[in-house]
Amino acid sequence: MSRARGLAQPMPVIERRERVDEDEICPVCKSSRYLNPNMKFLINECYHKMCESCVDRFFTLGPANCPVVGCLKVLRKAKFKKQTFEDIAIEREVDIRKRVNKVFNKRPSDFDTLKQYNDYLEEVESLTFNLIHGIDLAETEEKLSAYESLNKSSIAANAALAASEAAAFTHNQELERQSIIAARQAAAREIEEEKRQAKEAKEDMVRALAHAKDEDEAKRIVAESEKKIALKRSSARRKEEEAKLKAAQGMAGIKASLLAGSRRQRADEEEDTELFDPLGGCIDKSKYYVVDCNYDIPWLADLPNRQDILAGGYFVEEYYQHCLFEAFSGLTVTPDDNPGSDIVMAD
Repeated sequence: MSRARGLAQPMPVIERRERVDEDEICPVCKSSRYLNPNMKFLINECYHKMCESCVDRFFTLGPANCPVVGCLKVLRKAKFKKQTFEDIAIEREVDIRKRVNKVFNKRPSDFDTLKQYNDYLEEVESLTFNLIHGIDLAETEEKLSAYESLNKSSIAANAALAASEAAAFTHNQELERQSIIAARQAAAREIEEEKRQAKEAKEDMVRALAHAKDEDEAKRIVAESEKKIALKRSSARRKEEEAKLKAAQGMAGIKASLLAGSRRQRADEEEDTELFDPLGGCIDKSKYYVVDCNYDIPWLADLPNRQDILAGGYFVEEYYQHCLFEAFSGLTVTPDDNPGSDIVMAD
């Protein structure tokens, strides 16, 4: 009995049945991927999934309302696409960000200061946040449309610049790929050529040794053969290094041109040559005294030579400066006639 109680009870038929995920069922025709493995889902602006059959049935003749219950958004067949991300919320956020960035496409070079660029990015993120979470949609859409209408020329210029940069980057990647393939092919040809030359040199040496008259002539033939092989190897190595250097210079030129083309120099921009001063112009020197390196003070004369003092980071010069600062700190102030009043600095 105890053994029978320990056995797992059989699951009901309903629980053993495989559950079909809601994401695998078309909300329009209720077809499931379990019964039709080749079924593909598409999404549109409202982000309601529906199968390709439903898309063809409802939107082939032209724009129509979304067939999902409760959604009246007008959709077009050309705007249906496959879902990239598993989470539909992430898919929607990515699309919104692409739409906003397509309009707000300014670059750091379009602003005079970094603070202006950061304020611009904060404004863009605020608009994006409102669109994602449905906050003040009418006002946000109005701001987006107004900005797009006022900055059409700059938006088009930045979009063209981004497209040219993307094309140049793709071209650069293709050149790098071709250079790598060419380098591999050249290395393979060099290996084959080196093997062929080694084989020919060995055959020539064997033929020459066959006609050698004595041992000295044979040694001379072997030495000359080894010398020829070494010269050929050094020549091939030099050619390989020159080819690599030429390819590296070409790639460096391409990258330099790509970087130069991506920068737009402002016509009225002046180069800032001022050095950054972290102290804001404040200096630790006084106009009333000058600190000397050494003073004739007997009880301080031996301190610079004591390791136990210097090891802790003590400097006698700092003591001199501190004493002079305390001595001169009260010379420029005069007390007021009224006792208990605040001290007034003298001119």
